[in-house]
Amino acid sequence: MFENMYLETERLVLRPYTMDDLFELHKIVSQKEVMKYLPEKVMTQKQTEKTLTWIIDCYKENTQKKIKKFSVGVFLKENKKLIGWCGLGPLEFDPSEIEIYYGLSKSYWGKGFATEAARAILDYGFLIIGLKKIIAIVMPQNNASKRVIEKMGMVYRKQIENLPAKHKAYEGDLYFSLTRDEYDSIKEKKHIANLD
Repeated sequence: MFENMYLETERLVLRPYTMDDLFELHKIVSQKEVMKYLPEKVMTQKQTEKTLTWIIDCYKENTQKKIKKFSVGVFLKENKKLIGWCGLGPLEFDPSEIEIYYGLSKSYWGKGFATEAARAILDYGFLIIGLKKIIAIVMPQNNASKRVIEKMGMVYRKQIENLPAKHKAYEGDLYFSLTRDEYDSIKEKKHIANLD
């Protein structure tokens, strides 16, 4: 389910990484603007290689009942170029919750690719993995990411506060979520709208 996952959208292909993706991934995670709102900062080639190896190892460990980290590459369908990432994984300060996350090379911002990729992973999380709830965490000043989250239909629930010292980096972030029932309701409304 995880190692062989392959999704196509109108303009994108989402698939698990291989080590062949290292060079292109490093070009993305070494961009300051891309990493600005993430807990990780700009990565060296060695850090990228270590992270990519860990992500690939996680594919074998993930199960429907326990996702360790499920991060996939986002590729342009037309030329197979890696332009970013998208995935699902346990929330760092509450591992009982599964978070959706995404990032794109700056060259591809503002074109709807993040929303397209995130919707595909959201569908995969609910329809294939069978998750009951997916959450998203975003810094208040990250307006582009907030728009992606809202376009997925996620609902703002609260501002994060009162975290232990080791998780203070998330203090003040915005917490959005979507339950499977809410997701089904959104899909049903879109289906009905398409029939009109």
